[in-house]
Amino acid sequence: MSARSWRFHTGRLLLAAAAIGLIGWSLGIPLTLLIIASLVYAGWHLYNVWVLYRWVQNPTGDVPESYGVWADLYQGLNSMETKNLKQRTQYRSMISDFTSLTDAFPDATLVIDENDTITWFNKAAMRLLGLQSPQDLGSPITNLLRGPDFANWLSVAGEVQSPLEMACPRGDGRWLTVSAVSFREDQRLVILRDTTDIHNVDRIRRDFVANISHELRTPLTVLQGYLEMLEQHPSEEVSDWVTRMLGQTSQMQLLLDDLLELSRLQNAELRGEEEIVNIPAMLMQLKEQAQELSRKKKHSLVFEITPDLFLSGIAIDLESAFVNLISNAIKYTPKGGEITVTWQSTFDGPELAISDTGIGIPRREIPRLTERFYRVGSDRARKTGGSGLGLAIVKHVLIAHEAELMIESELGSGSTFTCSFPPERARSKQEIL
Repeated sequence: MSARSWRFHTGRLLLAAAAIGLIGWSLGIPLTLLIIASLVYAGWHLYNVWVLYRWVQNPTGDVPESYGVWADLYQGLNSMETKNLKQRTQYRSMISDFTSLTDAFPDATLVIDENDTITWFNKAAMRLLGLQSPQDLGSPITNLLRGPDFANWLSVAGEVQSPLEMACPRGDGRWLTVSAVSFREDQRLVILRDTTDIHNVDRIRRDFVANISHELRTPLTVLQGYLEMLEQHPSEEVSDWVTRMLGQTSQMQLLLDDLLELSRLQNAELRGEEEIVNIPAMLMQLKEQAQELSRKKKHSLVFEITPDLFLSGIAIDLESAFVNLISNAIKYTPKGGEITVTWQSTFDGPELAISDTGIGIPRREIPRLTERFYRVGSDRARKTGGSGLGLAIVKHVLIAHEAELMIESELGSGSTFTCSFPPERARSKQEIL
């Protein structure tokens, strides 16, 4: 109701009171008439209050008929109720659309609160995980997805990290990829995707690579043996052919070794147990190997090692990654160049950096360096050899250790490969004494 309308009704009320007062004064009973008029007026308002109460109980009915201020009030309330009804209809439609949309998701989707308690899930979660509504609402998600790997992953799922691959808790042989997204301060969206087919294809691929590598290794070894015998042939022409064939078989042997190593790293069952690894001692051994490899090129090798900085991890895997990085630096650094290996503790955690003054890498090529069999230029690959799997091996090792590989390079000025490990993997010498 507008202020103008209120002033109008108030004026009418005052005029009516003045008229009643004048009539009462003319009849000699002004007070009595005013009291009667007041009671009638109050009774009219009380009646309208009762009508309003009844209408509020069922606002969908017809708007009560009245006049004056009550007519304006009824009209205003009816307008508000109409708007509220329209909004409720819209909200119900939105909720219905959202429910239909989430039910159409092929991925299991759950909402959990700050206590990791399930507050909502879609139909895909019911099919994939066997959840039931409303029985499982309010249950901790860790009661349904059991295992230390999931519990540890979930504890930091609000941070940026890779999805978790795990076996389906129903024990039906399926595999799930789990990811989480924080959409409120106290709520997270957990998404589980059935990746059984992808997992099986990947397993078949790994088995194929491992089997074919093993099958090829034996005849290749035999072939190398015969070629080494033929290398002593008196004919210079034959000897030259044999030398070339030996170079090719050596390249094939290197490829097979790297394929087997990559296959082992991708198979969790073949990986070793984590332990406290003496990285300084490992790097000192690798220094001796690096000196032997770079002897012909007369590289300047500098190893700056923090002596008491150890690491929690798998020693054989870490050594494989470090060997690949150091050998790459030796391979792509020209004669007389400098290679620096630094093992130190930083604010972000333990860090291994391998810097060289080599030929460098084009900036556009850096994002693809860790892809399998990727080479930077065919001419470069022919000159240096290699399987094209070294950095792929490094990548897998670092992923398994929650570490990150950063590459900085400039053509003609050299490159720096940095392995950054999380702080919680740092260990001290005292922990193994």
